[in-house]
Amino acid sequence: MLKIAVSRLTFLSLALLFTTVETAKAILKFDIYEQSPAESRNYTKYAEVAPITNESVVLYKFMNSEYYGKISIGHPAKEFKVVFDTTWGDSWLPSERCSFSEIACRIHTRYDSTQSSTYQAVGTPVNITANTFSLLGFLSRDDFHLPHKKVENQTFIEMTHMSLKAFITAKADGIIGLGFPTLSHLSNTIPFFYNMRKQGIINENVFTFYMNRDETTEKAGRLILGGTERRHVKGQLTFVPVTEKAYWKIQLDRITVESKMKTFFITENVSAIMDSSTNVIRGPRQLIEQINTLLNAKDISPSFGRYVVKCREYAKLPQVHFMIKNRDFTIESKYYVQRMNIGSVEVCLSPFIPSELESLWELGGAFLMQFYTEYYFDGRIAIGETLM
Repeated sequence: MLKIAVSRLTFLSLALLFTTVETAKAILKFDIYEQSPAESRNYTKYAEVAPITNESVVLYKFMNSEYYGKISIGHPAKEFKVVFDTTWGDSWLPSERCSFSEIACRIHTRYDSTQSSTYQAVGTPVNITANTFSLLGFLSRDDFHLPHKKVENQTFIEMTHMSLKAFITAKADGIIGLGFPTLSHLSNTIPFFYNMRKQGIINENVFTFYMNRDETTEKAGRLILGGTERRHVKGQLTFVPVTEKAYWKIQLDRITVESKMKTFFITENVSAIMDSSTNVIRGPRQLIEQINTLLNAKDISPSFGRYVVKCREYAKLPQVHFMIKNRDFTIESKYYVQRMNIGSVEVCLSPFIPSELESLWELGGAFLMQFYTEYYFDGRIAIGETLM
């Protein structure tokens, strides 16, 4: 699933309206994590400050919307920008074999098997179609180089067709899926994270996203594969069970908006998936419109699917509360509003947009920038407040 398509098209349209785009920026800050005695007893094996083996990837952000890291593939290694996506089960890249009419493919960095001595042909055709995009390609195998380690013989999809509307504005070239294997469109292949585990590159079945809120560099945080980095956490972590091992899906007790000393009920007892690919928060259209009304956000246009707020007033907008396992996780407007400088004009967007999956909420960067998250493949997510 790829929800970043709507956001990307929105930004492309805004750029056409207001001229050029300047990328927002972020910086890392650290402190000491404090863990409760109860959590220490229950999760001792995950509480190591520095796991024996792990890997970390610096994350960058594009237009306060898309988050990606850099890896290299093949020998000699060629660099690609990839989204480490919790809502995908597969890994894929644009292929040098896509035709010149495939514009979305041709404008990105493409994998060329003829230039890699470690390439292994597989050739199985792949066809992935969803409501908002289509992808066609075939399977290949090569070595993936992370900043410090190498994943050998990783099977991935070489895409020869990428639907224009969904991918034309993407900054990243491809995707590395970090969802559960049940999300995969492939059979008899080993997903990226599981291949790392099989090869002994990591020794814990956990990965961690730390998303930064500061705006002084292009860095958006860090992904830690096979470990945790709790120095970014303020207070305690809350461990939440995954309700279905496909997407990283959890239960939300309640969503409310606090505005002008009043609390407005939005919904309760709903499912949500964690989405590392985008900044937005999605939900059922009627409820999203209710939240945007409380934010005094105005619909740009039906074709954009986004709402704007007044930049001079964004810091005064309401807090939005997500109650999870009886703990209140509150996001503040000074972090959740997407601010962009388009030429000499500052544009501020609400992160709340209607979902393609009407029965689900999707919590992207507008939530993750305030809350550090750990993802355990035994079926848990740990959530904690991120330090400033």
